[in-house]
Amino acid sequence: MNAAVFLGIETSSTDTGVALVDADQVLFEAVEPGVNHNEVLLAIIDRAFKTTRLSLKELTGIGVTIGPGMFTSLRVGLSTAKGLAIAHGIPVKGINTLSALAAAASEPGKPVLTVMDARKHQVYAGLYQDGRPLLSPTVHHPEELGKLVAGFTSPGSALLVAGSGTSLCLPHLERLKLELHMTGVQTPPPRTIARLAAQSITNQGGDDIERLAPLYLRRTDAELQREKRTGGGV
Repeated sequence: MNAAVFLGIETSSTDTGVALVDADQVLFEAVEPGVNHNEVLLAIIDRAFKTTRLSLKELTGIGVTIGPGMFTSLRVGLSTAKGLAIAHGIPVKGINTLSALAAAASEPGKPVLTVMDARKHQVYAGLYQDGRPLLSPTVHHPEELGKLVAGFTSPGSALLVAGSGTSLCLPHLERLKLELHMTGVQTPPPRTIARLAAQSITNQGGDDIERLAPLYLRRTDAELQREKRTGGGV
């Protein structure tokens, strides 16, 4: 097979998603619910290649969500992508989960607010328009988002909203008197991860595998507990 084929892996949330795409179509896509990513991810990847009758050596590149998201699940996806890339000499690209959400939900000329439930009454948030970040990905309390978004919008203008944190932020966004559009996109489709990786790898090449790491945006509970034990404060 001569066409460029890209694998997309999405494990930022409680779902495990895998897709194979080429320049024209989605060759395979599956999303399995549940948090047992380490038990199902390789099985879905194996099914993808058996279904399409492709082999790993035919892959042009791999895309994988690196965060923000669930700490353990991100590590499962990234370690799997790295293992495949190293074993078969395939370039890999880490994809920001929030920018992938924006890509999946975007409409020309309209800003997209992407919000993921980060637990502890916080959300991971980013604001994008036509693929360009307006607000860098960061962690916020939902009530803080109104002021941030207001700096990039005006009353009556349209705002698309995507991600698992939508319901947490909606009451605060409604006060802005914007034309809110709930896109219904909760997590990035794996096909989007594959497409974004294809674009990036084709134009710029893959990432440095040794330096590619999860994007957490905040410290893990284990890090905070360790800091408290050593007297470093929070």
